[in-house]
Amino acid sequence: MPALILAFDGVVADTLGLRADGIAEALRDDQIDFDRAEILAALPGRSLYEAVDLLTAPTDTVLIELATLRAQQWVSTRMAQGVVITEFARTMLSAVATGTRIVLRADSLRRDVEPVLRFAALDDAFTFVRCVDDSPKLPVATSLESSYAEITRRLDVLRVSAERTAIEADHRVAVVARPYVGSVHVELTVRPAAMPRQEFLRS
Repeated sequence: MPALILAFDGVVADTLGLRADGIAEALRDDQIDFDRAEILAALPGRSLYEAVDLLTAPTDTVLIELATLRAQQWVSTRMAQGVVITEFARTMLSAVATGTRIVLRADSLRRDVEPVLRFAALDDAFTFVRCVDDSPKLPVATSLESSYAEITRRLDVLRVSAERTAIEADHRVAVVARPYVGSVHVELTVRPAAMPRQEFLRS
């Protein structure tokens, strides 16, 4: 029985733009301006906190936490108004072979993800959903690494075969995911543009 891991942000749901706008609005309150392309490049595979931290470091952690809270409030409000499910995801989900275990991996919060899935009638499409806030961030791991480690553990418990494929929204995320799954495909929703100032992985 194979497994398919789909990224919610940027693959299943068109959320990367609104997450970028939320960060831009939050940082603007602190008189910090970033090009939207640079914010977009920082988002795949990261929580809002990790993206803000990456973009603004070295910065006071209080500023990062407050900016993240403002960005999260902005994003949650917009997501509650409706999020577009991508045509790629609808086609993929309808074409998946019977018996495939489908896992949803989200960089967004569960409180934002679940209403989107319910509204799109996708809440029963997934074996389980792993959101960024499902467990505390490990001291030596990014939220992305923690998510893939937990997804792998749960699939092992379910005795799902080692035939596991992931579809992510960014090539750099695929590099992190590859040690956990057999193959990773990229549905490129974030076009190569301005890169964040620091490397993709930060501990």
